[in-house]
Amino acid sequence: MIIEIVGILATVLILVSMLVKTTTLKGSIFMRAVNAIGSIVFVVYGILLPAISTAILNGALIIVNLYYLVMLIIEARQKKNIKESENLIDNKTEA
Repeated sequence: MIIEIVGILATVLILVSMLVKTTTLKGSIFMRAVNAIGSIVFVVYGILLPAISTAILNGALIIVNLYYLVMLIIEARQKKNIKESENLIDNKTEA
């Protein structure tokens, strides 16, 4: 019973991540984070069953999601830094 609850939780997390609108940077970051968490829960589920192929696939998906999550966070920081630089330049030209 507990194993099925873990599987259902993983499924819900993956489903929620796929329902997120990813046209924004925040949406993409949220989607990748929830998807990675869902994959972690699926690894646990795969180990509990045992279903090694499920655990291996989702272990690989964790790596993929974390890679893209890091890239998205770097992109968000770069955009923030550019915006702050533009604001600083605008403030200097107004003075």
